[in-house]
Amino acid sequence: MLCVDRDDDIGRYLSIRTPIIGEKNVLDAAIKYATINPEDSDANAMFAAIQTYRELKKMRKNNVEVAVIAGLPEEGIKGDIKLLKEFDSIISKKTIEGVILVSDGPTDEQVIPLIQSRAPIVSVRRVIVQQSRGIEESFVLVLRYMRRLVEDERYRRYTLGIPGIFVMLYVILSHSMPNYVWPLLIFFFGTTLFFKGFSLDESLKRIYSTSPTFFSSFIISLLLIFLAIIGGINYVTSIPSVQYEEALGYFLLATIGGQIFVADLIIVAVAIPLAGRIVDNVIHGREVRISDYGLLVFVVISRQILIEISKIMVGKGNIINLLYWTFAVIFVMIFETALTVFMRQRGSETAS
Repeated sequence: MLCVDRDDDIGRYLSIRTPIIGEKNVLDAAIKYATINPEDSDANAMFAAIQTYRELKKMRKNNVEVAVIAGLPEEGIKGDIKLLKEFDSIISKKTIEGVILVSDGPTDEQVIPLIQSRAPIVSVRRVIVQQSRGIEESFVLVLRYMRRLVEDERYRRYTLGIPGIFVMLYVILSHSMPNYVWPLLIFFFGTTLFFKGFSLDESLKRIYSTSPTFFSSFIISLLLIFLAIIGGINYVTSIPSVQYEEALGYFLLATIGGQIFVADLIIVAVAIPLAGRIVDNVIHGREVRISDYGLLVFVVISRQILIEISKIMVGKGNIINLLYWTFAVIFVMIFETALTVFMRQRGSETAS
């Protein structure tokens, strides 16, 4: 009999260590937990585990044991690893041929693959707490859940934090860009759903832990691209009767603050993460390839080509200037390629 508390409510409220093994120990923990937090269903799950344990004992199943394991309040990967370690500690003390899993909801049942990696699961019992269906009781229950959404640290970042960000963005954008406030808010909301739906936030956490400089430069790059898009759109929409083929050229030639082009911001936004990756490799002692420097140089020197193409698109450019800068970039890239080959050959000769 195995009861799972994935968010470790038992440890937080009772300040006891898990795993809890044995009928007496589990019963004591269930009674104490029900006394401290009678509204939570974890106590019912422990009582249900004891009930099932006693039913099996009546069937003269002597090789039966009941236990409780717990994860971490933030759940996630670290919590699941803790659950697995606690289950391994039980296996080291008891010979387990099968497991009857008792849970109080689908969240706890997410650990089924972890348990099955160590022992077969014979059955799963989900404990559903019966509630009165009266209108007053339902109203009180809804208020209780709403209070938990506001006060519980696991939920309030979504119920208070994200809506608060949207309110602040609405106030800021309604004064600076009133015509685009709702498209931008919808875009921001869609981006949030996209990141959360594909777990990109977890990927960003891993990137930050391994390459903090690259992560910071990537965030700066996104802000620059956002600024470039807003500035370019504002400039293009202010031009009367602009043609579609000219719109991209005017967009890239739009000035931010009357000093730099949108094209410059885009080049800088691409170059900053490349430089950040080089810095991270140097700091952590990882190999920095010459091609990394070459790619950074190529992005920087391609700026003038982008400007010349934009001028041609709006009818103000010169094809001779475009060819001049194109050949200059090609010459630089050929030189960098030759230097890379030379350095590799010299390195191989030195190694031999």
